[in-house]
Amino acid sequence: MSSYIATELRKVIDVQSIVTVHYFEYAKNYVFEGERHDFWELLYVDKGEVEVMADEVGYRLKRGEMIFHKPNEFHNVFANGVVAPNLVVVAFVCPSPAMTYFEGKILKAGEDERELLARLVNEARDAFTTPLDDPGTVRMERASSSAFGSEQMIGMLLEQMLIRLVRRG
Repeated sequence: MSSYIATELRKVIDVQSIVTVHYFEYAKNYVFEGERHDFWELLYVDKGEVEVMADEVGYRLKRGEMIFHKPNEFHNVFANGVVAPNLVVVAFVCPSPAMTYFEGKILKAGEDERELLARLVNEARDAFTTPLDDPGTVRMERASSSAFGSEQMIGMLLEQMLIRLVRRG
């Protein structure tokens, strides 16, 4: 008989599923009219800058900055007409109460967060056949063969980035 007692690990941020992963290279005049949905969405500016509306509040995001749109928050994005932006957009389901930290904030990604996002996008390219630059994507199609654990890695990378951002804040 063993006297060891396992300790269940607490998950303060638990990404339950990925809705979409995108990497967009938009034209300098790009306009997205907007949407509202029942899951979280992260928008990260990899190059250039964009204007974003989150409900009634407008923001200007520059390279290296990100915004999180909470569930059911109306949001849109448009380029400034001068610089063509590149964006990473990740939509995901995460009911964790700790996610309230991200509401209404613009956050600057450090080198570690940029690396995690790059790895997440690469894992998504491996795990799914859906083109990551199609704004009409509503469902990611699984690849018939992908690296072992690629979908789990996407969730773990996203959770790690979210935890790092909360710790830094």
